[in-house]
Amino acid sequence: MTRPLSKNKVLFLTLLFFGAALLFCPLWGTAKLSFSQVFQGWPPAPDNQDAQIFFNVRLPRVLLAALTGAAMAAAGVVFQAVLRNPLACPFTLGVAGGSSFGAVAALALGLSAEWFGLSWVTLFAFLGALLSVALVYLLASAIRSYSAVTLLLAGVGINYFFNALVLLFYFLADFTQSYAMMHWLMGSLDVVEWPTVGRLAVLEAAVLLFLFALGRDLNLLAAGEEMAQAKGVPAFRAILLSVLAASLLTSAVVAVTGPIAFVGLIVPHIFRIWVGNDHRLLLGCGALGGGAFLMFCDTAARSCFGPTEIPVGVLTALLGVPVLLFLLFRRRTYLLS
Repeated sequence: MTRPLSKNKVLFLTLLFFGAALLFCPLWGTAKLSFSQVFQGWPPAPDNQDAQIFFNVRLPRVLLAALTGAAMAAAGVVFQAVLRNPLACPFTLGVAGGSSFGAVAALALGLSAEWFGLSWVTLFAFLGALLSVALVYLLASAIRSYSAVTLLLAGVGINYFFNALVLLFYFLADFTQSYAMMHWLMGSLDVVEWPTVGRLAVLEAAVLLFLFALGRDLNLLAAGEEMAQAKGVPAFRAILLSVLAASLLTSAVVAVTGPIAFVGLIVPHIFRIWVGNDHRLLLGCGALGGGAFLMFCDTAARSCFGPTEIPVGVLTALLGVPVLLFLLFRRRTYLLS
């Protein structure tokens, strides 16, 4: 096992990586900008095309990527700790399946209006994600078991159920609807507005602070429910609160961006190898690292394949598979422990 790096060094390098992504990514794209024009006066003039592209297209998209990557990685840290499973990710409890079902249902019904600034697709996706978590909880309640194994198996079953419904809607849809469904299911950050970024940032900040407060409980839960109870941690309450908070974090971003694979799976593993199992540190480093990783991935997805743009979920999957295989072969003892 590689010796963990010092906490100060890991935090410094992660903050540096995040800051570099935040500075570099809005400046890069297929359209060449004159930065003297971008920062000429405030607020930017309506006829200043460079400033409009930078402030109304690129910058909110980069910030959404940062929020999405941070949420996925932090949720992955929580699920891997609570479920004590190295393959656990933000979609383990059926959040992706439920969210996809909600979005596909809205597209199939032709709902295109907005409610409080949010599209019906986003609202239905969020409600579908919450529905999947509620069904997992009801299944666990029905058999009177809230152990990690029970939640994991219930989540897998619910996810497959919703995926089957998604395929049914896709089969029955017309060409226009099927294209919109497939585009959403690939995961993309191509449509974003400042109010959406603001609402998501407020929600994510509140949930992350709550999870940081549960850091000690997560450390003990990762060692086993019996260990947590022996140290005075109410295991059932800690598991329930952690799962609900991580699911809320995941469903909020997935409802906006669609399912984006592998960020919540590989980023926690990488930082756990570097810093060990202190989840208070893992949550912070994972959130910053996940945000930076997705910012760079989205910049590549919209810039390196011009004039076309590929969904960022496709790129993260293409990058995530070799990284996961690398971790498997280099750290197989760690992954299978």
